[in-house]
Amino acid sequence: MGRPLPLVRRLVDDGGGLPGRPGASGPASNVGLVLPSSPAVPITRIDPNSTRALPVGIGELDRVLGGGIVPGSVILLAGEPGVGKSTLLLEVVHRWATTGRGTSLYVTGEESAGQVRLRAERTGALSDHLYLAAESDLGTVLGHVEQISPTLMVVDSVQTLSASGVDGVHGGVTQVRAITATLTSLAKASGIAVVLVGHVTKDGAVAGPRSLEHLVDVVLSFEGDKHSTLRMVRGVKNRFGASDEVGCFEQRESGIAEVTDPSGLFLHHRDEAVPGTAVTVGLDGKRPMLGELRRS
Repeated sequence: MGRPLPLVRRLVDDGGGLPGRPGASGPASNVGLVLPSSPAVPITRIDPNSTRALPVGIGELDRVLGGGIVPGSVILLAGEPGVGKSTLLLEVVHRWATTGRGTSLYVTGEESAGQVRLRAERTGALSDHLYLAAESDLGTVLGHVEQISPTLMVVDSVQTLSASGVDGVHGGVTQVRAITATLTSLAKASGIAVVLVGHVTKDGAVAGPRSLEHLVDVVLSFEGDKHSTLRMVRGVKNRFGASDEVGCFEQRESGIAEVTDPSGLFLHHRDEAVPGTAVTVGLDGKRPMLGELRRS
């Protein structure tokens, strides 16, 4: 065990059917023998606790995530501007940093560090274990990761980052795909959980290349109406749980607050039965909600 099979060695040494070598005619190209940095191990020797979901402490979000954030996973949270994505994720990194799970890093490319600090003061999200970096260069962000060694990193947003040496305009398809692929590789190799904030198009779809959703482990949609304080986090894709869960939140002056009983928002004004009205139950994903119907 540990020695190359004769067939593999012959293919590498003699170019037996490998393109790029003498006599090559196979489907691969320029294939060579590369010794792995870590050997394959029996599946029974892999520690399952290394990929267990760690609760954030926000019940509605933990439910949508399938129990919490998995170390080494990549989460994409997409939503319209102003819906509250940054406020919610600032609370996430704050709770993560104050529960003894290591340091957290919040990278903002859309706001200054001072703006994020003011929001943190307003929402009570200040902690010495929560680090903030206002950066838009991917290489510099990786440098911060090397210095701080966080266990959770939020990038707000992936469209604001740029990678030197990668073709394409800032925020373009090529740049976004390369940046996401790099951060995904970082998460898998280091065990750092990464949350990416993404923009949405006019029709509500995640902006950027379609492959962006395939690169990450979890895709969440953050929705809300500008005429209402109610916010919804929907699971679109989840490798660690159900993809049709819905979490309910309310936008307040003090930040984003979870709503464990969303039906109460619709029925709180209902003191008594009124002729011509009825209460019905609707199902949003796996979430039942009560609503009132009135005769016009």
